[in-house]
Amino acid sequence: MAEAGVASRRRSRALVVAVVALLVGAVAFVSTAGSDTADEFVTRDGATLQVDGSTFRFVGFNLYDAAASDIYSCSPSTRLDDAGLDDAMRQVRDAGGTVVRFWAFQTYTAGGTDYSGVDRVLAAAREHDLRVMPVLEDGPGDCSTGEPGVPLAETGQGDWYSAGYREPLGEALLSYRDYVGQITEHYRDDPTIVAWSLVNEAETDRRDEEDRTVLVDFARDVSAVAHEADPRHLVTLGTQSNGAPGTSGADFVDVYGLAGMDLTEVHDWGFYGDDEAAMPGAAPGGGLPDPEQCQAPDAQVACSFVLARQLGKPLVVGEAGITADSSDDRARRAQLLGAKIAAAFEAGASGYLVWQLNRSDTDGYGVVLGSDDPLFAVLEDAGGTWATGPS
Repeated sequence: MAEAGVASRRRSRALVVAVVALLVGAVAFVSTAGSDTADEFVTRDGATLQVDGSTFRFVGFNLYDAAASDIYSCSPSTRLDDAGLDDAMRQVRDAGGTVVRFWAFQTYTAGGTDYSGVDRVLAAAREHDLRVMPVLEDGPGDCSTGEPGVPLAETGQGDWYSAGYREPLGEALLSYRDYVGQITEHYRDDPTIVAWSLVNEAETDRRDEEDRTVLVDFARDVSAVAHEADPRHLVTLGTQSNGAPGTSGADFVDVYGLAGMDLTEVHDWGFYGDDEAAMPGAAPGGGLPDPEQCQAPDAQVACSFVLARQLGKPLVVGEAGITADSSDDRARRAQLLGAKIAAAFEAGASGYLVWQLNRSDTDGYGVVLGSDDPLFAVLEDAGGTWATGPS
């Protein structure tokens, strides 16, 4: 009887285990099926971005210190608490925006040990049906782990883009290369992210033995790291491509022609172009220039549009800024940026992000949260005209 009882209890336990296993398997299947959001990720089809098979074009803002927290803030005047961040995302959405670009450097994540600041940005964006473009390092050297204000191109022996990125920068815990692999893997399953921007305004006049910009090998290597860790998100280098060294004209083609570069990027700044021009570097009459005229290393914004078209890849204007110190200046800025946005989309842009939304005007380019800046209405009109597809 005792043996029979033991056998019976064993059979009962086995049955319970089997049932639990089946239930866990069923739950796992449902969970996996429910979280399979591949069709919600931003993808690329030739020169267009897509979401679930539909064309995706966007407008939005740079909110560079969005991930500020107790870990790090670029400046006390730019940090937003939870309510402030939520309100900022609401204002982006109310202005017709669907994408926010922000810094996700090692400073904001304690060297990849605490992602709570970035998590907060993603959660706030999702709450308002927005997407984000995180930037992983700063070319000009601001808000990062190196010496403040020292560009990466001038760091150490000036070889950061060829060797230095493999070692920790200043106070960083990780090398830049290792950090790219870690953060991209961490967020590989989050469709809130449009694309990874590897370095804000990567640029250098250094050349390799074949007289190519050293950014070619840098972009090839780091984009491979990102894609291996995270095969679901797109990658861009994050360049100005407006006459800035190592990223314009023929260099633009060499860098963005790489297989690991999913989309191209350009920034529209007066000091490399013309605030008054809707498309700096355009041909006489306003059209795009001949590609043959776009090989010079100081080729302006219009050439990057032409060359991106040649490469068959999407182009995003990651930053466009004009200073404004008075109400008259702000009205002028709104008019000029409205013309720039229209010209960019007419030339085939996939996205346009204004520099920069903030609590205060920290650099003369600020669009202040809660203000009556006419640029909000201009962006809303542009979103209604040019933005397409789901947020």
